[in-house]
Amino acid sequence: MPVTTAQRRAHYDDFVHQVITLCAVKGIRADLNSGFGRPVAECSRMPEHLTRHIAGFGARRAHYTVASLIALHRDLPHEEGPYQPEQPFPGKDQDAATAPAANTAPASDPSGSAAAAAAASTAERPWRRRPDLGTHLAVAVARYGFKEATMTNRVKTLTRLDTSLLHPRLWTLTGHLNSRGAARLDFAVLLEDLAWWDDDQLEIAARWRENYFLTLRTLTSKEQ
Repeated sequence: MPVTTAQRRAHYDDFVHQVITLCAVKGIRADLNSGFGRPVAECSRMPEHLTRHIAGFGARRAHYTVASLIALHRDLPHEEGPYQPEQPFPGKDQDAATAPAANTAPASDPSGSAAAAAAASTAERPWRRRPDLGTHLAVAVARYGFKEATMTNRVKTLTRLDTSLLHPRLWTLTGHLNSRGAARLDFAVLLEDLAWWDDDQLEIAARWRENYFLTLRTLTSKEQ
């Protein structure tokens, strides 16, 4: 039976939590970091750590890329709860963006208490009110001193790329953001977007651009 959208999203949250936990072991983090946004076939050191956490959900390259992005961090907390990304508007949800059409992926139901906990967390924070990559890039400009013109060009470029070009760019971009402490992304939301990029690129890309400009305008006006 195909999984529901809610079940997929619970899996994305759980996957992020599991990878952060794995990264507490230095050797495993190095193995996951070796992915560099590469195709799965070129990531020989990653399958032994990730296969059981991906089984049944497809989109292997999206999972591998997100795992390698998480592994770039040396200071993510390995706490017993769902990972909490940086929020653009602390204390309240950001404005909801237009969501992509719901899709059904060929996968089996997730199981286990970790997935259930992730599902509960997702229910508490409406998915489309969680920050996507466009939102985070606006935060990088408004709070961390990245140049607006340069970041705007990056957003426009990223949203035009196909999967084979997008994934390596994301690895480079995250390393750049991380150099200033600006890469505490919502990895689960990014994972869903990457998983559906080949099917819904135009809609996802439009949402990234819209959230980038809306968030940048809101945060900039707060500073004035």
